[in-house]
Amino acid sequence: MKFLVIGNITKDIIRIKGEERHDFGGNASYSSITAVKLGCKTHVLSRGNNELVKWITTLRNHRINVELQKSKDVTCFVNDYTEDKRKQSVLSDAGKIKYKSFGKIDVIFLGPVFNEITLECLKKARKDCKILSLDAQGFVRRLKEREVVKKFWDEREEFLKYVDLLKVGIDEISSVSKESDYKKVCEELRSLGVKVVELTLGENGSIIAGEEIHRIPAYKTTLVDKTGSGDVFATAFAIKYLESKDELESGLFASAAASFVVEDFGTKNIQSREKVEERFRLLKK
Repeated sequence: MKFLVIGNITKDIIRIKGEERHDFGGNASYSSITAVKLGCKTHVLSRGNNELVKWITTLRNHRINVELQKSKDVTCFVNDYTEDKRKQSVLSDAGKIKYKSFGKIDVIFLGPVFNEITLECLKKARKDCKILSLDAQGFVRRLKEREVVKKFWDEREEFLKYVDLLKVGIDEISSVSKESDYKKVCEELRSLGVKVVELTLGENGSIIAGEEIHRIPAYKTTLVDKTGSGDVFATAFAIKYLESKDELESGLFASAAASFVVEDFGTKNIQSREKVEERFRLLKK
């Protein structure tokens, strides 16, 4: 299976209790490592500069083909956890990604972090794939004095009519729909053209809405860092859905895959298909 993720790789500055560490992430990092671990021939289309060289080498060592469009800046986030709630700001932005074709692809996952995917890019991606999956996260962010705050996604109708699978995090729901009831949120988004909506609710699991609505439990584990869990979930869901066309099976599989990444910091605990299948079978029971 061929898998392509489009989105900017990020440089992340993480501040916790007076300590600061630097890491690399973004949907592109978490998604591509998940896809290759699940057995896909994986490509990344991103934008940035030489600050990403070492991390791109790491991705390539995972047998991931990375196409980096040159930019003056790299997308850099500061995630400050010194208070109870995360405060996120943007120090620099790599800018918009221009679509490049990798030939026919089974799954293309659009994983923007900060408005870097245009409608033109999405339309071109749609023509190249069997399944187009999209994460709403990067479309509902704006800056207020450098701090990242939510905005309503006014352009959603223009984008969603081309999308098969849509992943929305619990804190993004009010930015993609005026409805408050989960069922009505899903119904509205599906009315805009989406085949399957994935609402991820953290430790409360997820809701998968396609032909039917399914409540998917979260696999009970020890939470260390939830960063990237939504990216892993959306990636695993899309891969399983292409294989099975079964919404329930895909939701359970995605929940199992996402349960590993939260057990450690960064991408280091994204696991193999064999281990994901073990937890998948337990969730099915």
